[in-house]
Amino acid sequence: MRVQQQKPASSLCIGSCPCDKKTTNDHTITRLPAWDQASMRSYIRVVLCFAFDNTAIDAAVQHIRGSLKRLACQRPAFSGSIEVHAGGIVHLRTSNKPQLGEATIPFTTVDISSKFPYASFDELKEASFPPAAFVAPHFNQPCVVGEGLPGVPVAVVKAFIIPGGLLLGIYFNHAVADGDCLRVFLEAFAGQTCHQPSFGPSTMEHHVPLSRRQINGTDIGLEKLLERIPEYSILDEPLGPTMPRLRAEGVPMDEIPKIGKIFVFNNERLNELRSFIAAESSRTQKKTGTGCCRPLFQNGDVGANYINYTNYTCLAALTWAHITRARLADKNRYVPYSADLDETALLQTMVNWKTRAFKEKNKDYFGNATAVAATQVPTRAVLVEAASDRSRLAELVATIDKTISSVDEDYVRDRTEFFTRVPDPRLIGLRFDPRTPQDLGFNTWRFFGSDTKWTIPGVGSGSGRGATSPDVVRRMQDAWNMSGALILPAKAGSTAHELLVTLPTSSMELLCQDQDWMCWVDRVIG
Repeated sequence: MRVQQQKPASSLCIGSCPCDKKTTNDHTITRLPAWDQASMRSYIRVVLCFAFDNTAIDAAVQHIRGSLKRLACQRPAFSGSIEVHAGGIVHLRTSNKPQLGEATIPFTTVDISSKFPYASFDELKEASFPPAAFVAPHFNQPCVVGEGLPGVPVAVVKAFIIPGGLLLGIYFNHAVADGDCLRVFLEAFAGQTCHQPSFGPSTMEHHVPLSRRQINGTDIGLEKLLERIPEYSILDEPLGPTMPRLRAEGVPMDEIPKIGKIFVFNNERLNELRSFIAAESSRTQKKTGTGCCRPLFQNGDVGANYINYTNYTCLAALTWAHITRARLADKNRYVPYSADLDETALLQTMVNWKTRAFKEKNKDYFGNATAVAATQVPTRAVLVEAASDRSRLAELVATIDKTISSVDEDYVRDRTEFFTRVPDPRLIGLRFDPRTPQDLGFNTWRFFGSDTKWTIPGVGSGSGRGATSPDVVRRMQDAWNMSGALILPAKAGSTAHELLVTLPTSSMELLCQDQDWMCWVDRVIG
């Protein structure tokens, strides 16, 4: 689709309009910045699992509701609503009188005892909180946004009650927040239950200086700009933003049988993985220096430093290689083969740029700042070999690491300019089709919420007094995703990584039969 681009305003920043606010006696309506405009308009959903004395339900509900009321007063954006105005532009409506009780964070209590697959919290815990327990229609929260439609809440909280358990469901709107913002919300909410005031980043605009070509008035055009942004594309219809650009043919995703399992990796075993990758990388580096071996990847560097690769990078490479092998071995196909597209595999890793670019300018920024770092490699020649060839796996780790390291200030400028130039943010799509066997999204929520301390009547040991952390934090969904991998939240000092993998059912069976994969896995949940 050919679109007529917008030119960014000639100001010190692009993608944010600090003057674009409308204020009345009751409300302020603020146009959100570029990275929020380009984010999915749906809820990030997590559930915090607590053992609970069900006889304390009335006191618990009253305490949670009071905590949310105080939070809404201290952080009005949390109790705001998301609205879509002309041209698909998303705005935030906030109350100017939160202290008068006009700002609220919706909260409801739902007893799901009769629908829940486990008879009690103890049984759920004994089963290690399997992911399927948190995938059901009753965990849905509608998020219908569009021009002329009522706004939807920024945050929604639901207390799901089971015998002996409180499952605290949090819904936080992606249009105004990424995973790190969800972490801020969870910490603030938990603090309110302990009567602690909320602090933290609260500025709803980011500052990204203009690129040199913009300062000089050089217009390279939207299509040229897209050549430098491999992860994004323009959709044919305004169905986004940030929706996969699906191929015209293929099986609809909701008709594909899917399942999720948690693969638990012991940290000691992951250290072994990192050690052998470091050793293999050093060996390959020496070969490259003598001309015996050459880099095979378009965005890789076999001569890079191999010693300090993270668990995240190593686990991403291992997971991508083995999931691709399983899906290619699966006789079920959901999109027709394309020689132009399927011989290149794509991995999407999520990287927060606030710690990498313009840190001084965005200290107080609260909003989306998660970049999609896209690694591309030859599918069969390299990616599939990495599942059984350790030297190939080491090279794959190096490639992913280099892609993640490329998220710098120029990277952020280019994406911000792209988001600003697109005439309707709903045309922003991902160059990605999750039905293909070789493409995968990989993310981490490891540091979100597990160590938060909550004081809720009925929660905790003995009388229920005192601050308590959740037993676990799980992803909450109304239906399984197509395919993806997510490192789940864990407490500080945890000795394991829990990796939630969702796949077509037949592909998952093959993955679980892959001994080259399972030799790294300590156990499987679900």
